[in-house]
Amino acid sequence: MIHIVFEAANVKVLQQAMELDESLNGEVLEIKDDFAVGPIDDIYATEGYQQRRNWWKEVLENSPYENQLDLVDDKMTVHQLMRQLQEEESLELWIWMGQNAHDVCGYYWLMSQLAEFAGRIQVLYLNNLPFFNEKGNIFYPTHLHQIQPREFMKAKKLARPITLSEFEVDPDEWKKTMRENALVRFWKGVKNCS
Repeated sequence: MIHIVFEAANVKVLQQAMELDESLNGEVLEIKDDFAVGPIDDIYATEGYQQRRNWWKEVLENSPYENQLDLVDDKMTVHQLMRQLQEEESLELWIWMGQNAHDVCGYYWLMSQLAEFAGRIQVLYLNNLPFFNEKGNIFYPTHLHQIQPREFMKAKKLARPITLSEFEVDPDEWKKTMRENALVRFWKGVKNCS
C-alpha cells in the first residue's frame, strides 16, 4: 500500500497512526507543491511546468526557502509512483485529503494522471467529518495533521475507490481550473477548488 498526502505534517501523523494500526502500513509519499496557488495553465506540458517553477523562484527569491525549490520534484514522484503501480499489479494507492484548497487541488492534479490505475486507487476525503481532539472534544478538521493518530483507525473506514465517473468528471473540473489559471484557488466545499 502507498499513501499520498499533501503536507509534511500529514506524513508524520500518518506514520504515527501506522504504529497503532498495522493494517495502514505502507509507504507515505508527499506531494510537496501547493497547487492552490500559482500558475497551473498547461502544467503537464514542459512549458507550463517551467512557467510554474519560474513563478515559485520569483516568490521565494530572497527568502529562507529560496534554495528549497530544487527539493520539490512532484513530477518525478508521480513518475516513480506510476512505475511502481505498473510493476506491482496488486499494489493499492490511498490518497488522503482534508477539506482545504491545498489538498483538493493536489488531488485533482494527481488523479488526472492516474486513470489507467482505476480500481486500485482509494480516496479518503475528510469532508465535514467529526473527530475527537486531544482533549476529547469533537471538532471538524481541515487538515489531516489536526487528527490524532488513534483517530486514523476511524478515518481509514472512509476509504473508497475513485469511481470511473470521477475519473471522467474530475479531470474536466481540473482542466477548467487550469484554464482559469488564477494565482489563488479557494476551497469551495465538497471537492471543488477554483
